[in-house]
Amino acid sequence: MSFTVKARCKFGEIVHRRGTAEAALRKAKELSRSQCYDIHIVTPEGRDYDSSEFGDLPRTPLAVRVAQKGHTYP
Repeated sequence: MSFTVKARCKFGEIVHRRGTAEAALRKAKELSRSQCYDIHIVTPEGRDYDSSEFGDLPRTPLAVRVAQKGHTYP
């Protein structure tokens, strides 16, 4: 599962891929702080969220995020 973060900056279009919605949001915020604009997150299903819709982005459940990192419970 891969989320795509797209943005524009003074160098042109930038594209990053992240494994979770949370990681995609962190990258989008980082790009925003670095003066990028027209920032979008595209979900694995193809839904395109612009910066005004980031609050609507479906989040990864905690149990799935922990499993993706390879943590095990005692």
